[in-house]
Amino acid sequence: MWVSTITEENLTNDVIDRLLFEGLHDNGAGVDCIIVLGSKKAAKYRVPVAAEAFFAGRSEKLMLCGGKTRDFSGESMTEAENMYQKAVELGVPETSIIIEKNSQNTIENILCSLLELQRSMWLNQVKSVLLVTTTYHMRRSLHTAKYLFPSHISVYPCPADDTTTRRDNWMNTPEGIDRANKEAWNIVRCVNNGVIPDFEI
Repeated sequence: MWVSTITEENLTNDVIDRLLFEGLHDNGAGVDCIIVLGSKKAAKYRVPVAAEAFFAGRSEKLMLCGGKTRDFSGESMTEAENMYQKAVELGVPETSIIIEKNSQNTIENILCSLLELQRSMWLNQVKSVLLVTTTYHMRRSLHTAKYLFPSHISVYPCPADDTTTRRDNWMNTPEGIDRANKEAWNIVRCVNNGVIPDFEI
């Protein structure tokens, strides 16, 4: 099934499952940079997964993306700054962290990360990156990155499970169902609007 053919009538739980989760596995590859996409709960779910990859020696650099300002425990800061605090708390050296704090959404996370890669590492020297985001958000993020990144840069997925939107439980709660449905439609809209190329599931 091509994503462009998905409609309200054929968007079943099976289709959502395949669209959001099928084949998105971390291959364990070493990369030039680990890129963590921002969200309100990225410090809780995404940064620990990225830190684990960092400490496994898979990269010497960790980029934290997210310029959206939010309230974190009574303190106003960007998503990237909140993730930075968590990364340092987990032991990631400050000298290994790149902060991107201009982006406001997933597409801008990807675009602004390219600028930071250029400034800190030179894009022509970057051959591969590891993309870390919540598992149900990975498909859209990965296809966006593969579409917008230069062709010489390989982009590998590193999914980070949250509590209610894992592949094994998203259909068990109203919150999980709502998130999965919204993300599925986000992917369909991105394809239909030409934001990412159409693909089969």
